[in-house]
Amino acid sequence: MFCEEPILPGEEVGPLSRGQAHLECEVRNVVGSAAHQLGECSCFGGDRHDPPGMSRRDCARLAYEAFRLLRQKDEQDSP
Repeated sequence: MFCEEPILPGEEVGPLSRGQAHLECEVRNVVGSAAHQLGECSCFGGDRHDPPGMSRRDCARLAYEAFRLLRQKDEQDSP
């Protein structure tokens, strides 16, 4: 769906794609890039994008990690 790389045995797949996308790629398609999640992309008046030179899969992994860490922070900040 996002990276166009094959899903290899043992890799997690996204539930929404019915196994047709890596979990990280599916999450990136839903929540956006790491820059978007941080409010630093053009949607928010910023100019950050996916880091140059990174593969689409690596950008999806970065977005997934940002999502995971931001969600964890939100859970810790909640009463």
